[in-house]
Amino acid sequence: MEYQGKISTSIRLIVSLSLALVFIFGCGQKTKEEQASSQSMQTSKTSESSSSSSSTPKDDGSFEEAPKDDQVGETDIYYEALNFTGGSRLYTAELGSKNRPTYCQILLTSADQPSKSPNEKITFDVLGYHDYTFKYKDKNGKVKESALMLKSPLIPYSFTGVEADYDQVVPMTYYLKNGTMSDKETNPDNPYSLLFYETALNEWLKEHPGYSLDYFVTPEYKGAELFPRSITLFWTAYDPDGNQIKVDLKDPGKATYDGIKAHVTLLNVSKNAKINYKTGEAIPVIK
Repeated sequence: MEYQGKISTSIRLIVSLSLALVFIFGCGQKTKEEQASSQSMQTSKTSESSSSSSSTPKDDGSFEEAPKDDQVGETDIYYEALNFTGGSRLYTAELGSKNRPTYCQILLTSADQPSKSPNEKITFDVLGYHDYTFKYKDKNGKVKESALMLKSPLIPYSFTGVEADYDQVVPMTYYLKNGTMSDKETNPDNPYSLLFYETALNEWLKEHPGYSLDYFVTPEYKGAELFPRSITLFWTAYDPDGNQIKVDLKDPGKATYDGIKAHVTLLNVSKNAKINYKTGEAIPVIK
């Protein structure tokens, strides 16, 4: 508190200072009840702010629910295998006009695959990714909670052996990536998941040493959307002499073959969420 004015005598100065001190200390002290009330109000404001920042958006009609029955998508993407070299090659296209990953392609043999798992979780920001935890029902009908989506490289570390860069990573639902709505479980037998085809192609490579697999993965968007609507996979192979051949999987799942080339388009959905593909925001199906 700042005082202004001219004091003519020492007595007036002492009296004024005394009164000022009484005023300051009297106004500055609060009762325990007032302090408790003030702290309660601050706590309430903090809780409201925290709740607001983690709340999901309102359904304004721009959120799309997953199909009731699992299904695959369609694509008009053109695919051509990399030229055979006898060695491994990884090609990542530059980011597109919307600063989104466009595609990744790799040519590899089983000898090129890494012997260990990746070291770090992806921590950099990814367009369209949101850190949601939603409820879902497991196969027994029990309601549980799980993260809805993850930051996933288009081609897995088990193929590349290198940590993914920004131009290789897109947001995916756990259902698309691992075949289950749980972030703690995987289902490699689900043909509507990337894991199904990654597992099958891994097995094919192990059973065909010296053969080269060409694997192409691209996210598909509509317009300027940030969250890919689907992920399309293409693959073919070369024998040790460089002849392009068909990859005969034990179970092709939902893949379609066009001669020696195969492809499948997997939807980026999760049955426990409605997704706004323009922003990547989502709202839960189970409240």
